[in-house]
Amino acid sequence: MMHVGVAAVLYEQDELARALEHATEGLAGCRQLARRWLITSSRPLAEGLVVLARIRLALGDRASAGAAVGEAEQAGPSPDVVDLFNPAGAERMRLLLALGQLAEAAGWAAARGLDPGDQPGYPREREYLLLARLLIAQGEPAGALPLLGRLHAAAAAQGRTGSLVEIGAVTAAARAACGQEAGAVTALAGALALAWPEGYLRVFADEGAPLAAVLDRLIAGQRGGRMPVAPGVPLAYLRRLQAAFRPCEAGTVPPQPIRAAEVAAPALAEPLTGRELQVLALLAAGISNQEIAGELVVALETVKKHVSHILGKLGAANRTQAVARARALGLLR
Repeated sequence: MMHVGVAAVLYEQDELARALEHATEGLAGCRQLARRWLITSSRPLAEGLVVLARIRLALGDRASAGAAVGEAEQAGPSPDVVDLFNPAGAERMRLLLALGQLAEAAGWAAARGLDPGDQPGYPREREYLLLARLLIAQGEPAGALPLLGRLHAAAAAQGRTGSLVEIGAVTAAARAACGQEAGAVTALAGALALAWPEGYLRVFADEGAPLAAVLDRLIAGQRGGRMPVAPGVPLAYLRRLQAAFRPCEAGTVPPQPIRAAEVAAPALAEPLTGRELQVLALLAAGISNQEIAGELVVALETVKKHVSHILGKLGAANRTQAVARARALGLLR
């Protein structure tokens, strides 16, 4: 289960290649334990398969995602078990929505007794968020907003940050579908303020193109200074979030972020730190020191020191040489 948990975190951070490795290893262990103890119903195995299904879906492999969901439904507890302890059913609903099979999704919601007028508790929050997504997909986003408001109020009262992030993402999508552009940007900005320190990405990217359009408007406002609705959220994080929205081709694994421990290239006497890699990427984008300071929320002098260290470690006389040498060493993608 440790590997499954790590896979879930890596998935949320959009590190899909590493997430797939951990999920595969964790599932192998779960299956081995189930066979050894002759277990026919295994919640850990079902939860691991749900994580695998999400990774496969993000990679564009819908067939493998469907197979993982099917196995999770067979391996997990009875469908009557509350969603909090049996995520396979909700993952089936998520897959149906991704495939555009709205009639089947609506049938699932009806079978679960979900109604937009309900006052849902935390154990069934995931199901009701899927109901809100279904309403949006059916062209009834206005019907989802009161439900989302109740979900948000309950999560806020209990201090559940992860829930607030996801509810905020779905609310932004619903408001965008209602034509409430300013409200959509405000809802997304509130969720991002909670999300970026922890590196949440997939919770937004999984909402698809409509939310990507809201993000684009937010970034345009931030950069132009016309609509600074998300103060303190670094543009570097927003750019990475934009990248997470780009769909993967089936069977491929997208490039993963470079870590400081991975960049001790043979030609470097001293590896770049994680922060220096961030600054280097922004240098490659042609951003000024002042803009970098704003994005990373640090002092201008701090940025200048990072640039000086980067030039020294790469043996470069200026930014252009530093970027060229970094590309040759594989430090930029």
